[in-house]
This record gives sequence, C-alpha cells and structure tokens, in this order.
Amino acid sequence: MKDAKNSRIYSFMVKEKKPEDQFDLFRKNFLSLQKKYDEKIKEISIIKEMNNTMQQIDFIDQDLIWTRHLECLKKYKSLAAAALYFSSENEIKRDHFFYTDFEEPFDINMLKNVSFFQELLCTKKVIVIEQLGKAEKELMNKEQSDGFRYCSGNNDLEDLSSDETEPHSTKDYLFADSDYSFYGQSISSGSKVVAVLMLFARDKNAFESSNLYFYNVVCEHLYNSMVFLRLYYGKLNEEKQMIQLSRFFSKNIIGEIFKKGKLRLGGEKKRVAVLFVDLKGFTSFSESMEPEDVVILLNRFFSRMIPVIFRNRGTLDKLLGDGIMAVFGTPIEDDESCLHAVRTALEMFSVLNSLNREQKNNFKNLEMTVGINYGELIAGFMGSEEHLNYTVVGDTVNVAQRIQSLADSNQIYVSGTVWEQIKPHIENLENLKKVVPLEDVKLKGKEKKVSLVRLDPDLC
Repeated sequence: MKDAKNSRIYSFMVKEKKPEDQFDLFRKNFLSLQKKYDEKIKEISIIKEMNNTMQQIDFIDQDLIWTRHLECLKKYKSLAAAALYFSSENEIKRDHFFYTDFEEPFDINMLKNVSFFQELLCTKKVIVIEQLGKAEKELMNKEQSDGFRYCSGNNDLEDLSSDETEPHSTKDYLFADSDYSFYGQSISSGSKVVAVLMLFARDKNAFESSNLYFYNVVCEHLYNSMVFLRLYYGKLNEEKQMIQLSRFFSKNIIGEIFKKGKLRLGGEKKRVAVLFVDLKGFTSFSESMEPEDVVILLNRFFSRMIPVIFRNRGTLDKLLGDGIMAVFGTPIEDDESCLHAVRTALEMFSVLNSLNREQKNNFKNLEMTVGINYGELIAGFMGSEEHLNYTVVGDTVNVAQRIQSLADSNQIYVSGTVWEQIKPHIENLENLKKVVPLEDVKLKGKEKKVSLVRLDPDLC
C-alpha cells in the first residue's frame, strides 16, 4: 500500500483566476493597446501637420517652414527641444541651424563642437543617448558608459562598448550637467549627409527602439521636403536667369543654353560674326524733336530690329544709343554665323522700310548703316551670378565697328572674311539688290589693310 501511495500520480490543478483578476488583465491589455493606438494617432497628426506646413507657408520663408516642423515634433512628442542642421552639402541653405528654444539658452553653433554631432555629419546613422550629462561625466572619467546606443540601417538599438563610446565625447562637455536624453539621425542624399535631425527629451526612455520607425518616417518627410524646395528654388532661379537671358537671346537659344547646364561666369575663345547697326545722322535729326518723341521713335526701332536678330539665331550684345551690336555663333556655335548675320542685316532693311511707311506722317525716314566682321574673340557671361551680362571682347569687335563707320546710308559693309563665308549662298539671299567689291582700306590702329565688300539692300 505504501509503494502504491508512493507511486501515486499527483495532478496539480492550476488555480483558476478570479473574475476580478481576469478583468484587471483585460484592462491592462486594453490600456496598453489604447496607448499604442493613441501614439500612432499622434504620429499621424505630426506627419499631417508637417504636410500642412508645406502647403500653407510661402516657400520663400524657409526659417518658418523648418521651425514649424520642429515645433510640431516638440509639441506632439513632448520634447524639450529640437534642432535641424543643414550641412554644407545642402543646396537649399548651407551650414545653417533651425531649432526650437532650449530650456537653458546657449549658442546653437556650439553643437558643431560636439563629437556625436560631427559623427552624424560624416556618416549615415542614428545615435541615441539616454542621459547626456551622465554619459559625458562617465566619459570624462574614462568609465564604462551605457548611455550610448546607436543604429545604422536597421531599427535595433545596440549598446556601445567604452572603446566605441570614446569618439562620442564632447570637446567642451556642453551637456555635462544635463539630464536630457538625445536622438540624432543623419539625413542623406546618396553618399552625402545633407542634414542632421537632433531631438532632446527629459524622459530617458523617449527614444526607445519602438520609436525608431516613426523618426525614420519623419526624416524621410524632411528629406522629401528638402528635395521639393530644392526643385522649387531651382525652378525659381531658372526663371530668373531666363528673364535675364531673354535680354540677349531668343527662346530657342535660351533652351539650348539650359540644356548645357548651369550658367557660369567667364569667357572662352570663339569664332564669331559681329554686326553693328547705326541710325545714320540720328543725332542731328533728333535735335529738332521733343525728347519724348525721340524715346518713342527709338523704342519702335529697337522693338522691330531685336526680333530680327533673334529669328536668325543671333545674340543681342548691347544697345548703343541709336545703334545695335549683335553677335552670331555664340553662345551656341553656328557654322553659318556669317550667313545669319548678313540675312539679319538684309531683313533689318526690309523691316526699316515698313517702319518708315508706318510713320511717314509723323517722322522723317530713318536710314541705317551696317558693318559685319568675322573672327576670333572672347565671349562669355560677365558680372555676377545675380546680374549677368553676355558680351564679347576682342579685335574682331573693334574692326566690325570701324567697318560700319565707313558705310554710307542704307549700305552694308562686310569684311573679306565674311564675304568668303557667304559667297556660295549669295544667290539665295533675299532683299539683296547689288554686290560691290571695294578697295582694301587701312583702318585706324591696323597695320594690314582690310578687304571690304558692299551689299546694297533692295529698298523698294
């Protein structure tokens, strides 16, 4: 019987939970789920408010845009402070901090001296520090610190050993007396870190692993906003440059310029045709006119002639009082630059005839002289990036102007270099009445004589 008792199998009954215990467990689970749900709603609200910020604020006001983003994070996540740094790689605003107010004000630029900030700036990663002050004091005393954790590429925070935490010490121990917890994440474009997000909280558990996914989403939103603003400012700058360039070039030429990339100051050697136009005797002619009438007449003249230049792939270099200087073959190279320059001159006389007929009851007929030369010169954008001017300099320009000064009323003088280029096409030129070879002439400041050909336009 004793053995039978010893071999008796005892069953252990699990004590059933009382109804109130089951209710407590249910209540605990429910509150936990509700907390997570509320947290997700809060995170959705943050992203929504950030999107609204991009829609509601003028893109010109960058300081307000980025500060609102940070204030939104601070408010919904109960942070002590937030900061966003744009690195020198950021095309929107280089080397600049945006931030909310800290409880204890300090020079925000001092963050640049903090080693963990420098590391975030150099490599793409996440750094979390549970307590800045404690971690820094331990580092000052060369003790093991468990205050640093980091993440690179995944959402798992890993503790760093004392050797690994050493590089995170600060040069001036900016936060040695602080009980802030810290979250820092690099925002990159390809291999370049363009910004760093830094968050500070009083709760040392504020930046647990479960929050990493959300902060990744925030950083993605910030990056997308940067890309959008970069495109916006790029388009704005492009439109500004197009307005500047429209003073000199036709729309087609402007399009070709932008295809080649960003405009740069500086010049380069080119072979170009240079055209000078002058209103013959306009100075004495205008002396008998009211100043307002002189301006009206010149504006009519220029408004008719400039489109002729653009239609023939020319570039308006400058207006010279009652004259015009234009070039052909730059900034876009043109193998037929001389032909386009001569066509421009002939078409200008046709347009001048129409203008004289329109205003014959108000003004005397206008007369023009034209000179064209072809050769090597320096061409490029000069001035500043905000105030660009496209111009050409060189002896080719001086010779073209002197050739024009030799021409008589309603005549086109071209140099021998121009004539050689257009001679094969002479039969196809419209509005050309006669071609007259001239004797070689010695121009002021030139040792060698210059060969000239006169082109007479049809003025009928």
